[in-house]
Amino acid sequence: MPQMLALGAALLFAATLWLDTRMNEFPFFYHPDEPNKVDQLITGKWNFHHPLLMLGTAALAKKALHVPDDRQLLVELGRWCSAVFAAGGVVGFAVLGLRVRGWGGFWVVGLLMMTQHQVFELAHYFKEDTALFLGLSLVVVTLHVQHRRPGWDAALLLGAACGLCLSAKYLGAVMIIPAAVIMGAAQRGKRVSATQWGWFAAGLIAAAAVVNFPVFGHLDVFRHSFGRETELVAQGGRENMGGQVAIFEYIRIFVGDTNPVVWVLVGAEMIAIRRRGDVFDWTMGIFPFAFMLLLCCSTKTNDRYFLPATAGFHYLAALGALDLPGMLPVKWRTRLTPWKLAGVALLVNVGLLVPYLVAFTHDDRREMLDWIGANVPASAVIAGEERANLPVTTRPERLGERPLLAQRAMETPFAADLGDTPQALAGKGIRYVVVSESNYGIFFRKATTGRLTPEMQRKRAFYVALFKDYQPVWERERGTVIYLHPGLRVYRLGAG
Repeated sequence: MPQMLALGAALLFAATLWLDTRMNEFPFFYHPDEPNKVDQLITGKWNFHHPLLMLGTAALAKKALHVPDDRQLLVELGRWCSAVFAAGGVVGFAVLGLRVRGWGGFWVVGLLMMTQHQVFELAHYFKEDTALFLGLSLVVVTLHVQHRRPGWDAALLLGAACGLCLSAKYLGAVMIIPAAVIMGAAQRGKRVSATQWGWFAAGLIAAAAVVNFPVFGHLDVFRHSFGRETELVAQGGRENMGGQVAIFEYIRIFVGDTNPVVWVLVGAEMIAIRRRGDVFDWTMGIFPFAFMLLLCCSTKTNDRYFLPATAGFHYLAALGALDLPGMLPVKWRTRLTPWKLAGVALLVNVGLLVPYLVAFTHDDRREMLDWIGANVPASAVIAGEERANLPVTTRPERLGERPLLAQRAMETPFAADLGDTPQALAGKGIRYVVVSESNYGIFFRKATTGRLTPEMQRKRAFYVALFKDYQPVWERERGTVIYLHPGLRVYRLGAG
């Protein structure tokens, strides 16, 4: 059994790592958060906007592999670390599947997690999301260990797993809640003594302290950064400039990150959980819904925050594929077997994954720059929004990937910053403007349009006029991978 588990885990880990490291060589400055992380690796000075599981791991890998202080090499190293975390998280959930449903649970849970498109995409960025995914998987496995065989050692491991989850992202602290539920239920059943809470706390504190040890030498920086993150959660960031709760935005994200087959299988598993009445099953069943509700009460809206809920829903769907046939009439059980249901769910997952695989093979920005070089007069002045990533002298990091344009190019957060109307830009000698939906899109989202400030309304009016009065001379729609496909349009404002 241990040998088979080691072999199965190694195969699943290797397959996931291979998949999640495909096409991760795109420029380090495409994702707006990655350059800052690369700079922290180079300087060794942490800003503590996040706990240090991801950055600390990347720093250790940089030292062990002797990676030079080259930004592109370092971002690809960080993306590999992210992919390793994703692969570890897939294996972690698969091990939980093995514990609750045997080898069928291992492979169905593991393969559904491996082919989930959000896991695949987030593994391509030097970000903390897959570290949280790994921490989450470790928590749920140790939750099951504590539930089945409570003891001081299980409590210690559960606390350590929660400490790692907290060390991935501050949001990881929410996993203390299901841990408390499981331990509390065991204590009520007189299977856990009060002293085991101490072992749990010891594991949590020790793991968090080891991973985040640099915090103790920079408490002032940590306090400032933690306050910043708390303020962003309370007030919303750039993705939600209206500052309101975005319930419908997370419903949209739920629909995008799951699919109808998953909904049916999750529903079936919730019925099965109700019949079994096991506290661990109830905890796992409620978790993704509770996490989604928590996000709906926040003002921060971003698809990547939904990853823990996505993982929870796919875990339930995998078990639903195994449990649903047993709840059907006998005549249907031979037609609708667990493997048929699991196969359908896997095929749907793969079908939804393919557009992401294709998206990472194309770079709209490079196509746009080639078009500008071939079609825009060298004497023209071009204004580009920041997500267009034009090679400009104020952003020297971009010049190593692409030399300066023959045209004079300038960059601004929003084209509307340069004037109230497109005609005003033309009056300043700007003949071409490059806009990106990743910039101007915030003025047109339903979540923000009802609460735009006067300045935001002015900027929105600029884009309304631009889209009404001018036709793009080149455009690419915003795609599934927004950092390579940010929704680019080039407009000619006048002759020349």
